[in-house]
Amino acid sequence: MTLTADEKRHLPTHEDNQSVKLTPETLMKKATDQTRYGIYEWFGRDAVELDLPQRRQLLKSAAGKDTSSEACPFAESIITEAKCSKPGGVCSIRKYQKIGGIISVKDDVPVTVCPQRFLESKELLRWVGKVMLGGEHPIAIKEIPFLAKMSNDEEDEKKKAGRIDWVLVDPASLDTTMRWCALETQAVYFSGKAMASEFQQWAGTVSEKIPFPTENRRPDYRSSGPKRLAPQLQVKVPELRNWGAKTAVLVDQFFFSQMSDLRELTGPEHDRLANSDVVWFVANYRNRQLVPGRVVYSRLSESITALNATRPVGKSAFESEIRDSISNSHKRGRRVFIL
Repeated sequence: MTLTADEKRHLPTHEDNQSVKLTPETLMKKATDQTRYGIYEWFGRDAVELDLPQRRQLLKSAAGKDTSSEACPFAESIITEAKCSKPGGVCSIRKYQKIGGIISVKDDVPVTVCPQRFLESKELLRWVGKVMLGGEHPIAIKEIPFLAKMSNDEEDEKKKAGRIDWVLVDPASLDTTMRWCALETQAVYFSGKAMASEFQQWAGTVSEKIPFPTENRRPDYRSSGPKRLAPQLQVKVPELRNWGAKTAVLVDQFFFSQMSDLRELTGPEHDRLANSDVVWFVANYRNRQLVPGRVVYSRLSESITALNATRPVGKSAFESEIRDSISNSHKRGRRVFIL
């Protein structure tokens, strides 16, 4: 029996060998054990808890590009008769494992893939409003235009090049100097094939149990954080700061865990808020609810550094790489050229 490189990574450890007799059968069993990300919440429901008729009903909505026939239970708490706006209807994903042919949910942190997931029961937006503005019931305004295209065409100028996800306003300040803050919500994209293959597999099964995910997918933090959120903050926060407005960012535990160590401001909470550019609100999954977790006060520069989750290599290491590239140019393909 010949094992592939991927299968070899799943071979038993030395400790396993003490209690497991190594035979072709046990080696193959270990090699086929797998962990993959699959659907956790689907149209607001736990996919594992759906019975067959419920699953088939949702498959009809997921199969088409228009999911507006299904309500979004999270957005409904704020927006009357809110409908799902995400193709496929997947709200969050989590890890599934298959060990010895038995499929189960892996005890790990879920990943939010739809920003409307943060709207559950108004609790998270109220949390942000209380910390940022001091009130229990802020007014929430969705997607206010912030960036306008520069053009001599009047119609072109009206087109929106960028929006603030949410603006929270203290209602007690409406008759005086208005107190408000900007709020960005950031879910996580995933890389790999679209969920259509999962839906096709579910459509073909008659079992109440969810099949093991068909494809390898992973949360794509770099596309979500450094490539999407970081540029947004770099453009919006300085201008908002000039206006005297603060910026809050709402993410889940998985997203925040992918950032490098974020330098936090210290001191009394009032001073931390006053001195911050970006305030991070980290929500946690608990019993299938997304609930308030940590609040982290930071400067814009530290937030961008943490989002990028990278640092420059040292000068000596960089110059060593230059020398090595020149010395081994015949091994480096078409990377080194004499001009």
